[in-house]
Amino acid sequence: MESKKMAMFMVIVTLVGSLLDKTNAQSSHFSVCYSDCLVVCKSHTTFPKSVLCPFTCLMTCLVPTLPSPSPSPSSDTVPTNKIDNTEYFCKLGCATHHCVSLSFFQNPNAENVANCVDSCSYKCS
Repeated sequence: MESKKMAMFMVIVTLVGSLLDKTNAQSSHFSVCYSDCLVVCKSHTTFPKSVLCPFTCLMTCLVPTLPSPSPSPSSDTVPTNKIDNTEYFCKLGCATHHCVSLSFFQNPNAENVANCVDSCSYKCS
């Protein structure tokens, strides 16, 4: 059982890593990532846990791009590596509330979910 979880995690990490290298628009990236993730998640889980796949894939495919820390204005102060994830969590909450319900295993509806997630981006900016 533990090896199945690790295998699923590795597949999702590999999938997300390969998709992050592509230069497609954000919504098409999300759409491809989301639909592929649902296929992998569904194939590695069974019913009651498979119900969480849409949320898991939403969380996986909304990976924020981490900004590099800005240089400090003074050489005397130590730069901090603090990253504000407020927008990510706002988008995650909005997308969980509004977008996950648009997706079903029989019809992932990835384009509609991606458009919904994009609308969350506008709301949270």
